[in-house]
Amino acid sequence: MVPVNFFNALLYFAVSALILLVAVWVFFRVTPYNDAEEIQKGNGAVGLTLFSKMVGLALILWSAISHNDTLSETAIWGSFGAALMIFSYLLFDWLTPNLATREELQKGNMAVAWIQSGIFITLGVIINACIS
Repeated sequence: MVPVNFFNALLYFAVSALILLVAVWVFFRVTPYNDAEEIQKGNGAVGLTLFSKMVGLALILWSAISHNDTLSETAIWGSFGAALMIFSYLLFDWLTPNLATREELQKGNMAVAWIQSGIFITLGVIINACIS
């Protein structure tokens, strides 16, 4: 017989993966370029920022899983954290119009990609702490 913890782990994984996929889908929708197309063209800047979004989201989901007693609480806090990260990204983009991150990423500007990646991972750490 498989222990109950095995099934719980699968449930937590499924819910967390769904939250991650939905959040990445939303990120794809809020960028003015086609992320998948840019990555297929070899745009490392867009690839790096997508990587850092997923790392930041994984940190948030880690906290949601680790600090909640039920799957529903995990889903609520994980979704809240992902939404907070998306909102923070949009707010940062709006507050820094002179940086033109979207256009620079589409051009493959790695300096902008590294800065934005640092922001996503830092946001993930901060949100992780806030929801734990």
